[in-house]
Amino acid sequence: MASKSSLAELQNWRSAAERIQQEKAVQYFRKLVGLKYDEKRLAENEKETVKHYRSFITKFGKDPEVLFNISAIEIAYSTTYKLYLKLLDLRTTKITAKNHRVNNAPVNWGSWRQFTSSSDDSKARKEVFDTFLAKSSLLAPTIEARFRGMAQSMNAFGTDPLSNYLSLEGVEYDGLVSFVDALGREVKPAFRRSLDYYSREILERDAKYYDDYYFFRSRIFRKYEKSFLPRVNPFAKISRTMSEMGLDPSRIRVDSADRKGKNASAFCFAIKIPADVRLSYREANPLDNFTNIFHETGHGIHFSSIEEGRLYEDKYGISSGVAETFSIFFESLMEDQGYLTQKLGLSNDVAADLADRIRFNTRFFCVFYSANSTMKLRYWRDSLSIDEASDLYADLTEKYIGIRYPGEYWLLHHVLPDYHLYSPSYLIAAVRASELREAMISKFGERFWQEKGSGQFLLELLRPGRSLDLTLFSRLDPRAFTKSLV
Repeated sequence: MASKSSLAELQNWRSAAERIQQEKAVQYFRKLVGLKYDEKRLAENEKETVKHYRSFITKFGKDPEVLFNISAIEIAYSTTYKLYLKLLDLRTTKITAKNHRVNNAPVNWGSWRQFTSSSDDSKARKEVFDTFLAKSSLLAPTIEARFRGMAQSMNAFGTDPLSNYLSLEGVEYDGLVSFVDALGREVKPAFRRSLDYYSREILERDAKYYDDYYFFRSRIFRKYEKSFLPRVNPFAKISRTMSEMGLDPSRIRVDSADRKGKNASAFCFAIKIPADVRLSYREANPLDNFTNIFHETGHGIHFSSIEEGRLYEDKYGISSGVAETFSIFFESLMEDQGYLTQKLGLSNDVAADLADRIRFNTRFFCVFYSANSTMKLRYWRDSLSIDEASDLYADLTEKYIGIRYPGEYWLLHHVLPDYHLYSPSYLIAAVRASELREAMISKFGERFWQEKGSGQFLLELLRPGRSLDLTLFSRLDPRAFTKSLV
């Protein structure tokens, strides 16, 4: 049994860890939204991070295990943070297509989704895509050096990136690989049918490798681009729904400015849990804005609902598979025809059509992340080189998507190179979000989103942070999720 002095020392360590996290988060948020940040201060924060988390391992070893795992991965990220910043800068300065423009500037990594979603010129989109693929070699050395540095850092503490991820998620390697593979294989036939249908509608041809997930995710809504609730703020809409359920989204702050250097993807940053939670996005297709913002506000309500007095690890050590569950759950409202008609005021026909299109996006998400997840799991298990990972990725896109992508595509992604492992968490969370939806319907009916008691049930899950009881709604059973897609 730990002594009172050691417990007090551990609590002091937790308090300092939380302060360091908050200071760093402010700088990274400013960087990712294209604002000036304090490089010197961030360097000091990262140096302090390494020293502080090493002190935990020196003093406490692997007890508690969750803090050991958090410490090992925080040190790995902090010792390689300069390579991460370099990667962010390379994307916007080197991954460019000067012959094509968006917003009166050459297309770069930060704006290429806006370009692909707005351009009807397949030849131009292919040129941009191929230009970026050719320039991906400029990213490869930085990505490889960063991942190698992370592995070396963690090996010094007797662990590794894959073991760390599996432990924090609470899953086994073989079971996770089988889970991912089954989802991809089961959804692929329905995905291929819908891909063929929408490719004919949108492109008047079969889909090619440069008609990627992000192209379709936005372009699928082109039919409604000019007519879909143009004056409705999606954040205001989902915030109102949350409030009606008995949740409080008032702590979530939104940055919607379209700045040069701003991250291409919408994201949510928990600066200080639960008091300071921020959401960022760039304008795209209005419907894509809705799905993105519903998703990110799901993160926001999660972080801002965690109890203030919870332990550091409960607030900042939430696994990705849990964190993504609530964001996907709220995003799934956009597939709910009742919600689309009653809350967004759409006609039954439009709501049914939109729900079908969003289900297509979910199918694409499923097969795309089956390829992404399998590659990254194999990358760490088999110690692959960048070239070997690219070759494997090409094979996996063909297996799950049915289209062979140039393998270097993964180097251009915003998740695969940025995190040691994250992609499988999306699929874990998608299944859990489906189970959560089933539980909500069972307790509160099909229109649970208008029942205040449903928010109270969610708060029971959200308040504990990492310590939530997943068995209250989830067995990680994919049947309900796949049934909704096939």
